[in-house]
Amino acid sequence: MIQDTQRFRDLMNETDTEMQRLGWTTEQGREHLQKFYGKRSRLQLTEEELDNFLLFLQLSDRE
Repeated sequence: MIQDTQRFRDLMNETDTEMQRLGWTTEQGREHLQKFYGKRSRLQLTEEELDNFLLFLQLSDRE
């Protein structure tokens, strides 16, 4: 299910920024999505799931 709302695009951009801040690779992101949401791509997430993923990233510290 591919989302196409401005809010969803904004969330995607924000998760990109947070993943860069944390130094996460695309593969690390996919592994997290698979483990917690059973999905391999952010595009498969609902807007609520993507918002939750963003919050998780924002609250995480770079290792």
